Amino acid sequence: KYLTSFQRHSVAWLVCDRLLLHPTTCSYGPFFAAQTLHSKCRTDVSTQLPPEALPSLRDSLLHHLSVYNDSSNHGGMNTVPIVTRLCMSTAALSVQMGWTTIIPDIMERYRPGDSNSNNNKMVLQLLQLLPEESTSDRLILLDESKRRNFHETLKTSSETIFNFLWHHANSTDNNNIVQIREGLLHCLHSWIRYIEVPPRILEQSPLLPWLFQVLQNPTINSNEIDTNGNNVQVMGNMFEISVDVVVELLRMYPSSDDSDANMGLVNKVIPLAMSLETPFRSSLKEEDEDGMRAYCRIFTEMGESYMSLILSPEDLNQVTLVELVLHCSTIPDNEIANMTLHFWYRFVSWLESLEPYEYRQYQIDRYTPQLTRLVIICTNLMRYPDDIESLMDDRIDDIQKHRDHVADTLEDSCRLLGGDLVLLKLGERLQEECQYTANVADPLSSWHGIESCLFAFRSISLYVPSDESAILPFVMTLLPQLPNVAPLRTTANLIIGKYATWLNMQPEKLQPILPYLAQGLITSPKCASAAAVAIKELCENCGKQLSLGDSVLQLYDGIVAAQQQKTGAASDGTPLLQLRDELEVLEGACKAVSRQLQDISAFGERNTQGDDDPNQETISSYVGRVVNPIGARLTEVASPENHASSKVAVTEIERLTVVVRFLHVPRMNPASTTASGGKLSARSTFLLDLMTQVWPLLDSVSKKYPRDINLAEKLCRLHKHVLRGCGSGAYQPMLEPLCAHLIQNYTQSRLSPYLYAASICITEYGRNPQFTQLLFGMLSDMCSVTFEFLRTIDDFTAHPDVVEEFFFLAGRMMTYCPEPLVLSPLLHSLLQCAIVGIKIDHKDANRGTLNFLENMVAYGLNLNVNPNDLNKLSYRESMERSIVAEGQQLATNLVQALVGNLPAYRIDNSSGSIASILYKLNQLCPSLLMQWVNPAISIVPEPIRKPFLFALSIQSTRSRDEFYSSVRKLSKDCEHSRKLNI
Repeated sequence: KYLTSFQRHSVAWLVCDRLLLHPTTCSYGPFFAAQTLHSKCRTDVSTQLPPEALPSLRDSLLHHLSVYNDSSNHGGMNTVPIVTRLCMSTAALSVQMGWTTIIPDIMERYRPGDSNSNNNKMVLQLLQLLPEESTSDRLILLDESKRRNFHETLKTSSETIFNFLWHHANSTDNNNIVQIREGLLHCLHSWIRYIEVPPRILEQSPLLPWLFQVLQNPTINSNEIDTNGNNVQVMGNMFEISVDVVVELLRMYPSSDDSDANMGLVNKVIPLAMSLETPFRSSLKEEDEDGMRAYCRIFTEMGESYMSLILSPEDLNQVTLVELVLHCSTIPDNEIANMTLHFWYRFVSWLESLEPYEYRQYQIDRYTPQLTRLVIICTNLMRYPDDIESLMDDRIDDIQKHRDHVADTLEDSCRLLGGDLVLLKLGERLQEECQYTANVADPLSSWHGIESCLFAFRSISLYVPSDESAILPFVMTLLPQLPNVAPLRTTANLIIGKYATWLNMQPEKLQPILPYLAQGLITSPKCASAAAVAIKELCENCGKQLSLGDSVLQLYDGIVAAQQQKTGAASDGTPLLQLRDELEVLEGACKAVSRQLQDISAFGERNTQGDDDPNQETISSYVGRVVNPIGARLTEVASPENHASSKVAVTEIERLTVVVRFLHVPRMNPASTTASGGKLSARSTFLLDLMTQVWPLLDSVSKKYPRDINLAEKLCRLHKHVLRGCGSGAYQPMLEPLCAHLIQNYTQSRLSPYLYAASICITEYGRNPQFTQLLFGMLSDMCSVTFEFLRTIDDFTAHPDVVEEFFFLAGRMMTYCPEPLVLSPLLHSLLQCAIVGIKIDHKDANRGTLNFLENMVAYGLNLNVNPNDLNKLSYRESMERSIVAEGQQLATNLVQALVGNLPAYRIDNSSGSIASILYKLNQLCPSLLMQWVNPAISIVPEPIRKPFLFALSIQSTRSRDEFYSSVRKLSKDCEHSRKLNI
């Protein structure tokens, strides 16, 4: 901590210079000094040193470089890290001081003919670091034009640099040839990546063919031919670095339909890159992993960069490059093969965007053989490893992510080739795998090929027509016959769900499927989630020719009974089925029963005259089978004598929420009327009846477990879905008890979900004047509770979720029904509270606070639309009193956030931001805002604050976007200034 503080102090310049001058055999001190100088050259030059001191600092750094570059002066001490830091310091300083002659100066100081190999390596490193330091975002400049000017200087010097590098490529220093060539390759990579080197220079440089010559041998560990035709021993990392250089070259200089600027270089690179096919195939043959990875990177990057040539109407032998990328996709190592996936994504995207249609189809036909082979390659890449069942979960997750990426590629191909062709190819492959498995001695260990085919089928389900009759019947017949292996069964379950629409048209195939899923749900824990999702998807999409309501409801009843039995028996506490999976099945059962009830109701309407419908009893029976068990269990949990944990209550509330959302019951009685005289829908009638029955139970449960936030969240979520499912008009009779319920629970628990539920009530009923006082009363009571425990900034920090929801609640009141709040003393208290809330370092709490403030100021603006409206005079006066009283502190905190002294998560976001509040305040009371802002912003340097104050002063002539831009600039410039002064 002390050393870090020392590094920021101005005395560190002199101390570090003295440390580097002091001879020592320990590297710690000099390295710390060099590291400190590098950090200060990046950030402190403009704030701690006068301009006239910079040449002296530069000369001192160059002197230190010369001394430490000669390790013989330091008793064998490793000086390489020190030299590197000094090079970085020199590079950073050169930008700060605008040393535009650095290239010729360095060339003059360290002549290319210098026989000192250490100097050569040091110069190469310095030249490598110049582009890197000049573009680093850690280099803090008071004037950014220095960076641009220096960058332009480097660009104009690029030809000199490339000639210098070519000289070192011809180095005769056999003792250090590897290190020197590695250094020049690093330098070349840096200049290509960060400097816009004119393509002409690269095209004409002899470095280009030499670079690809290095890539002819991935081992680089034997006698090689140098640029003069001499045998030299070459080893080290040259091959890997050369690959990085070529990949960067391809990325930075792509072909383009819009410009021919790079075409000379592109035409030079193509034959050089294609000459790597021979060593690539040798790497495949020798199973050289490093070589395969390197060539795969090059060919894939080449394909992406030269996509316009690949899809050119001119015959340029483009298919060869696509074939090479396709060959890379076949590499067994998934990490390497994955590199090609982005190429195939772009390839398909480009093909799809070609115009006109005839030309697009011509190119698709041209590459159909490659895309067709890609289908099978993708299937192979999705194959699980043989030991998948013994791998750790994190490794399995990585494999699954890889399979998902490959599946995306398969789907991309399907968009071009069509579902029928891809399905046919996959069907052929599946039959081959089935034949192979049937002929092996142990089929249980040979399922991997079948599984990868099934996973591929799942990936293309969107492109397979619902009347397909060639392949899918075989697949669906096969599924129940597969070995009971967890990964295989999981994929089989997922396929069933994906092809639910197809199964809806094939009821004879569906009948054996449901028992298969039910078995997997109960007996195979690893497959349960997939089976549950499949059951839900079947219930969503099937029912035209085969009703699933009875079957799935019976299955669900069995699951719940088994769960209850296991809970009551002596066990390890592990549930028979995870709740999320059970809820998936319940959702499916509700949807299937809903469809069946609609059919029963429709049949009754067609065949019954008068009001008596014998099918009503049947409908009631189905509803009772779904709802009554939940009610019974909830009654048991709510009982004071029951000592079950809150998790049991949460489970029942979640089940009830699923019923509320997905069980749609047809009308069973004559339609009731709403408070406004309209007819209640069947859904509203069902939900109102249901909530009337369970309301006392929910009330009891919330009182029994007052501090359980999970229960509070689930309970409020239930209320939200009931209210929105029923409709605000139909739910009016329940609003008053709901508000009382929320007030009571919040008073007892102080948990944020009840504030959220109250916000929902205001959103649904706030526009109706009939409920304004009721909603304001709810807000007032909740404010009283909140103010009791949110008194200090520490209280706010300790309850960020409450702060967030509390201010969103108040903000919605200001938006939907602000009148009673504006006339109440509560508004002033809320404003004071919000001004404190701005200070909390919590993103969501900050968002809620700013949302309330913006809504409040926006209401004040709306009042000024008709300033002569006497009916709104009292509201304007109340708003004015509150804003004038607290405006100074509000403006101060907003400015403090902009300049970095308070958290600023939302500079110019929508729905609550600093910029939007200032913008609206400036429209509401411009002269007052200027008075409030001036003291707060006076701490900011005048050049930074002046544009912002100017934007405030001419607000009436500026658009919102222009004002927001000035706010962003103020914040950015203040951040920049802070970095300079750290």
